[in-house]
Amino acid sequence: MANQTTVQEEATIRFGSAKVEMGATVGALVNVGAVRNALWKYMFDKVKVESDNAGTIVRGVRNETCQVSADHMEINLENIASYYAGILSHDTVAAAPVSITDETQVLTGTTENVLTYRNGDKTEVDSIVVTNAAGTLTLVRDCDYVINVNANGFTTIARTYPTVIEGATAVCAVTGTDSYFLSAGSWDVQPAVGDHILVAGFTETANNGVKTVTAVTADTITVSELLVNEVEGDTITITRGGVASGDTVLVDYDYTPLASRTLKGGGLTQFTARVCRFTNTDEDGKVFRITVFSATPESGLTIDFPSDDDTDPALCPITMTGVPDTTKTAGEQLFEIYDEQHSS
Repeated sequence: MANQTTVQEEATIRFGSAKVEMGATVGALVNVGAVRNALWKYMFDKVKVESDNAGTIVRGVRNETCQVSADHMEINLENIASYYAGILSHDTVAAAPVSITDETQVLTGTTENVLTYRNGDKTEVDSIVVTNAAGTLTLVRDCDYVINVNANGFTTIARTYPTVIEGATAVCAVTGTDSYFLSAGSWDVQPAVGDHILVAGFTETANNGVKTVTAVTADTITVSELLVNEVEGDTITITRGGVASGDTVLVDYDYTPLASRTLKGGGLTQFTARVCRFTNTDEDGKVFRITVFSATPESGLTIDFPSDDDTDPALCPITMTGVPDTTKTAGEQLFEIYDEQHSS
């Protein structure tokens, strides 16, 4: 038998599951990890009017809701407490701090690298010290590198975006074996004392590389390193920040893991709504994403423990029911489906 039709829009055939995220706002979503049976539904009641002579007339809808559900394979008490915000509470007990020495990180561009270990309370790790790959130069935070904490509570490190102090100038000389001097004009940006600068273009190799600023004026930067006096004429570039793209740095820090977690419930009755999101990403990196703006749990908790010889883990199914968020524009209050996969 011949096929009855052909595929009309191949990009609308979706494959694969979805990443499941949940949080207090769209900007604070947390990936809840491995799930099974991720499902989204949109529901409403039809508004009907009965006529005397023309049957039922459908006028519209009311009681719009939608549901997101999944069987959670990672029974994370913190995430469960967030789903059930307002009626369940999550507490932690800290363990002893642990020191990490010389964790290697390669900083490329301004991409954030995630440190291997995190604090149990998901705050920034402590006592951060960053050096160059040789361990001979201690780098400066917010000059050479920046620190952040991502949505999952891991501390990240990235190379600071390089600020041009002087770009491709031919009027820069080295004087007094410790200073860079402009014979005309002034620096595009003045570095601060203690900053590292990256110098390139001088004939004398001692005048190039990473230097530490000890004093600065509109036309002179003095550094702590020994330089070689050199007349102007070469094309010189000076940037703020002592880490070049692709450099390896060594990171020391202390992190405090948790000794235990506790989830408690009983006696609280008012839910706090959560944003829930499913994101399907195809092989080209394009996403098909569903966001529900104001959802609360449809029912209580169930943890299904399998038998001892079962290969499957315990599962925790959670269904969230979304209702319109009346702070948003009418027609956009319940959910949004965003599609890059079918974009042409």
